[in-house]
Amino acid sequence: MIEYRSIYAKIDIHGLSEIEAKVYLNQMIASMPKEIVEVTISHGYRSGNILQNFVRKKYKNKKIIKKLISSNPGETVFKLK
Repeated sequence: MIEYRSIYAKIDIHGLSEIEAKVYLNQMIASMPKEIVEVTISHGYRSGNILQNFVRKKYKNKKIIKKLISSNPGETVFKLK
């Protein structure tokens, strides 16, 4: 028998302020099961790059071991512990 587990998740923060995005990301990452090892953050970029810069340069969380720049400029990937 093969057991399949989802190890990927996606979080959409479109339309949030930087402060709202920080609170929301902290809550979502803290509540994720340990099986989740990769999270794609959908932040957008066409309406400005405030959230893109926040996610890629400013946001910190102890569960994030690496940030990857996606080929989609509206997304960033977090590798988790």
